[in-house]
Amino acid sequence: MGSKLRKGIVAYLCITSIFLPCGIGLAAANDTISSQKVVETTGEVGTFKKFVPLTQRMEKLKVSTIPKGEAYIPKDTTINVELTSAISSKTSHKGDIVPLKTSSNLVINDVVVIPAGTKVNGVITVARKNGMFGRSGKLEFTINDVKTLNNIRVPLQYTGKKKAGNDGGAVAVAAAVTLVGGLFMKGKNVDFPAGTQFEAVVASDTDLQTPLTDLKTAMEEAMPNSVVITLK
Repeated sequence: MGSKLRKGIVAYLCITSIFLPCGIGLAAANDTISSQKVVETTGEVGTFKKFVPLTQRMEKLKVSTIPKGEAYIPKDTTINVELTSAISSKTSHKGDIVPLKTSSNLVINDVVVIPAGTKVNGVITVARKNGMFGRSGKLEFTINDVKTLNNIRVPLQYTGKKKAGNDGGAVAVAAAVTLVGGLFMKGKNVDFPAGTQFEAVVASDTDLQTPLTDLKTAMEEAMPNSVVITLK
């Protein structure tokens, strides 16, 4: 037997003796872990609990910052809002106030907290009227907040966007017609008629600064020009 062959056999035996016990140990460890999983879940072989992603488990751990027993409006509550008058890209400018009001009551525990008809604050963020060569109008606005009967500001989230027509096609047609012809080819403006409905959502849990047990009294006392009658 050659010296190279003998060295190869010796090396093979050394490697086998080193890794074989580890392999057996790993397999045994895996078997142990697997059996422990079965016992720790339901105690029934082959039955496991439903997997819940980490993000969902973290959501359950979130606790509201509002003190227990305090009245509040939860985050993501829907507030129905409508335009009290029309807005248009033809006449609106960036920074203009959007004329809005609530279109329904917000009620918590049978108490009206924000009545229908309450003013809602909104602002025009982008306003571009139509132009030559078929350029369409564009209008964007945000709905920012509303106040409760007891004057608590409730932050809202909503962004309305609308663009009239398609610039590209209109410009291409105008260019084909001739430059002069394109000057008289106007795009459309964007219009939101009065009464248009929107759904804004509450941006964060909003403390109403009154215990839940006193909510009705707090709202009745804050209601302007109201006559309160209690019958017993």
